[in-house]
Amino acid sequence: MSQKKYKKRKHSATVTAKRQAEQERIADEKDRARKRMDPTARTLLLLDLVFLAIISLLDANQMISAPVSAISSIVGLLLLIAALWFQFGKGKFGNSGPKL
Repeated sequence: MSQKKYKKRKHSATVTAKRQAEQERIADEKDRARKRMDPTARTLLLLDLVFLAIISLLDANQMISAPVSAISSIVGLLLLIAALWFQFGKGKFGNSGPKL
């Protein structure tokens, strides 16, 4: 029997280009997933915006008293802080936040 020496195959430029394009696509998907806004934070911010807009309209038309307006503003501020915590605070303070 004769022994054949096998030569290593060289990859063509197209195979290398396809592999690099696939790696870039995967990296872009991971980057987009990391930058995506937390759904809970987005919902809280939307509700906070609507809540504060309604309170502002009611206060401008003098349909609610000043103490009710102040308390509502404090509630709106608390909703804003909660939304910011869901978006940015979970990673810094460990994994104590809820996972969605």
